[in-house]
Amino acid sequence: MTDPLASSTNTTADTDAIDPVARRASRIKLIAIIAIFAVPLILASIYLQLVRISGGQLGVTSRGQLIQPAVPLTDFSLQQQEGQFNLDTVRGSWTMLYMPEGRCTDACRLNLYHMRQVRLALNHRMDRVQRAVLVESPDQLDAQLIAEHVGLMVAQGSTEEQATLRNQIHAAEAAMDNLQDAIYLIDPFGNVMLRFPPNLAPKSMLKDIKHLLKVSRIG
Repeated sequence: MTDPLASSTNTTADTDAIDPVARRASRIKLIAIIAIFAVPLILASIYLQLVRISGGQLGVTSRGQLIQPAVPLTDFSLQQQEGQFNLDTVRGSWTMLYMPEGRCTDACRLNLYHMRQVRLALNHRMDRVQRAVLVESPDQLDAQLIAEHVGLMVAQGSTEEQATLRNQIHAAEAAMDNLQDAIYLIDPFGNVMLRFPPNLAPKSMLKDIKHLLKVSRIG
């Protein structure tokens, strides 16, 4: 006849023997999950901290200018070809934003060209980056120019709607020297973090973005 007390004791012993192993396995899984998300962000933070120490430049003086600290965008609402251009649109991807003033002259066209070529040069990482241009009026960019830049988001809206975004960008760079025709980089969390001067070589822009994509898995 089986002794219930002995059976209970054996079950408890088996549970005690298994539980520590199960707990250890669960703990390892939890640490692994945290590491997957935390390590890239830690590496990105270390990299950006090194950039700040360098005086706001990414490595050398010919690179993009760091916005210190990165400034989170708040709600804005504009329109683009495929619907809305808002905070949700920029979150989740790295966004190159250009805001030309007046007629799109040679400098404007060159900036759009550089944005396109830099993204293409990212090769397998290009899907992590999107391009957007905020126009003052629907006819600021002609149809032929837009056709040359497949995938470019052309954002537009009323003067008040545009100002909601423009003012945030200008406020983010308020402590920096005035700069016209800059290209801005917004991170996947919606923070304005870099600006590229119009005379910056596209290879330098490419190096900056490649570094950021390499040290961060966000976006």
